[in-house]
Amino acid sequence: MKRNNAFYVIAALIVVVVGVALLVQHGGWKDPESTRQEEGAKKVPTARVRKVPASHGGAKRAAEDSDKRPVTGDAVKGQEEESDENESPEALSEEERREREEEKSVEAFDGLTDKWMEPAKDGVTMKDIDEFVAQFRKVPKARKDECLHRALNLVPDENVMLLAGILMDKSQDKDLIETVYNDVLNRDEDVKKPILQQIFKDREHPCWADTAWILDVTGELPGKK
Repeated sequence: MKRNNAFYVIAALIVVVVGVALLVQHGGWKDPESTRQEEGAKKVPTARVRKVPASHGGAKRAAEDSDKRPVTGDAVKGQEEESDENESPEALSEEERREREEEKSVEAFDGLTDKWMEPAKDGVTMKDIDEFVAQFRKVPKARKDECLHRALNLVPDENVMLLAGILMDKSQDKDLIETVYNDVLNRDEDVKKPILQQIFKDREHPCWADTAWILDVTGELPGKK
């Protein structure tokens, strides 16, 4: 009887061992420690880097990858500026070329205005006046009023003859001439008197009648006793 019991125990152990072996072989059972290691490996994947020799197109692929990288704001701005500089005149439409030329004219006149913001050490010469008036003529009509008001605000009394040059230019629109005229009337007496006397000499000037009346009222009308 004891032998039979021992036989059954041994048989049961064999069945258990065989079952465990089958589970391990077919993946049905895993050691807890190995399971934890595998889970840890999944949580922290390692990057696999595949090096491609340059002779097999590695350099070309690297260049392509570089082109796909995101471009920063500064880089985009630099590319746009470079594109504008390299853009040929032929690539621009007629309207775009005209707008560029007009903007250059405005910038040039504003540059002259900035130049004369401070009193001239040696005074204003006729050459300076001619240059100022000539550049103002180049300003597009739609921008003249804007540029003129800027000049009236920035040019001091010591350089007012530059503005007088525009005032005496009868080729300008009457509204612009009257704008300069009203500004001159608000200047110091020593500044405006010589200009008014000059206008009075030209009966064809748009502001002649107003000038004659002012000189008459102030008792400075030439030839009047």
